[in-house]
Amino acid sequence: MTATVLASDQQHPVADAALAALLRRVFIQLQPGPEALSDGWPNLTMQQLRVMRILYLEGPTRVSMLARQLAVSTPTVTGILDRLVRQGLTFRADDPRDRRVVLNDLTDDGRAVIEQLHPVNPERTSQAIARLDASTREALARGLNALLADEGVLLG
Repeated sequence: MTATVLASDQQHPVADAALAALLRRVFIQLQPGPEALSDGWPNLTMQQLRVMRILYLEGPTRVSMLARQLAVSTPTVTGILDRLVRQGLTFRADDPRDRRVVLNDLTDDGRAVIEQLHPVNPERTSQAIARLDASTREALARGLNALLADEGVLLG
């Protein structure tokens, strides 16, 4: 499969692998260097980070949904969430639509951890976008929205 990118008013087919590599380079370029990560980084397991990432992307979520996405049992997710709650990174709340349901979400500190893990420098982003003409910005917006349309692919 190939994609088409516009350059110098001509269309050039680009292989999926080349487009994916370009997108990775853009993400890396827009992020600050590793020195921007805090020395006070919390001690988290990969599973805890995965739970936090899902909560960041999806918002308040049931334990059963987290268990399905992680392909683990609900008691396993409950244990992960218990530790995250003790660290002040997540919290539990009743679902306002159904008080029998408990939802899990990130605290402000938890949200900051995920944003620090995947930082994008707003100034660099603004400068990069400012260099694009209007039609290129519109094409970029359409393409990025198309990538986000299939969230299952991005949640991996």
